[in-house]
This record gives sequence, structure tokens and C-alpha cells, in this order.
Amino acid sequence: MSTTQEKESPYEIGVGVACADGDCGQLHRILIDPASRAITHLVIGKDVHAARLVPASLVDHAQADGIRLICTTLDFDRLEPAEATEVIQPPSPPTGSMPANGGALGGYGGRAKPETVTYDRVPAGEVQLRRGERVHAADGDIGRVQGLVAAPDLHVTHILLTEGHLWTKKEVAVPIRNVVDATFGVQVDLTREEVKDLPPVDLASIS
Repeated sequence: MSTTQEKESPYEIGVGVACADGDCGQLHRILIDPASRAITHLVIGKDVHAARLVPASLVDHAQADGIRLICTTLDFDRLEPAEATEVIQPPSPPTGSMPANGGALGGYGGRAKPETVTYDRVPAGEVQLRRGERVHAADGDIGRVQGLVAAPDLHVTHILLTEGHLWTKKEVAVPIRNVVDATFGVQVDLTREEVKDLPPVDLASIS
């Protein structure tokens, strides 16, 4: 998948990540610009709910056994959170509405309480990959996303997926040219049989 002049790097979701001066967690999600097919951000943190949105330019190197960033842990903590939380207020009761329970204290009948919603932050125009998302072949589901492989310029070259069941499971790399869409899971233009025929990939040989 690579040449000595252009060594590719694996980005396996779930792998450990270190800053220049210490551990900063693991890789939870990968964000991609679908137009250029390049990695834009990595979602990294010791806890998924405390993870940070890390620009891909901060990656020093990515290998099968982990990812290293060029920033310090202090710089890492200053990066934008990868999740956002909003409090959604219920609509106000119509003017002139009567309180519930015949005017007793306790509010209006059926009025909802404020709801707190937490969601992934994905910059406009980008899509995200999560570990375990379904991979859809041209004729049905074929496996689950494990990560991806990227060139030194951060352009994605392959999608990593686990194919098979139980004892026949193997990790394979699907060329990015065969990926049709990655908005809701990953859609490839290969048949299930063609994916099954792909050789197993050794991540250590890539990095």
C-alpha cells in the first residue's frame, strides 16, 4: 500500500495517543473532508465525553501501536471540546392557560422540563468515522469500521474494516477509490465477495 518515498500511516480507532510530554488518552473518532478525502481532525481523550477536537496537523506520527502529537498536554487541554451540550427549554404555555389541578401550585399540566442534549461536534462540511460503524458493500453489509490509512499529506488511502464472523474474522483495507459515501456508515462499490477476497492487512507493516 505504500512506497519508501511515501510511507502511509494507520489510524486505528481506539489506539493510545501521547502528547510530547505525556499520555492524553485514545483515538475515539476521525473527521474527514469528503471533498478532498483528507483527515481534518482527530477526536482524542482519556474519556469520550472529555475528548478534544485535535487538528490533524498536530500529529507527529501514527503507527500501529499508537499516535504521537507534537503538542504538550497543556496545549492539548486548551483545544476545543469534541462534544457540545445544550439546554433546550420547553415552550411557554399559551397566554391565559389555566394551571393544572384546579389552580393549585405545581405548574401547568403536561409542561415539559428543560432537556439537556449532548452531541458530537463535527465542523461544517466534514464527516466522521467511528469504530464499529457498518460497512455496506454493493450487495449488503460486509463488516465494521476499524480505522483508516493515510498518506503523509493526510489524504486517506484505505478504510480499515473487520470482515467475517467469529473464527473467520480478519482486518482488511479497502482502497478509498472504492468508497462511495461515508455519511451514514461506509458505502463501498465492491461486492461482499470482492471484500472477502481482500488479503488481511498487517498494520505493523504499514507504519
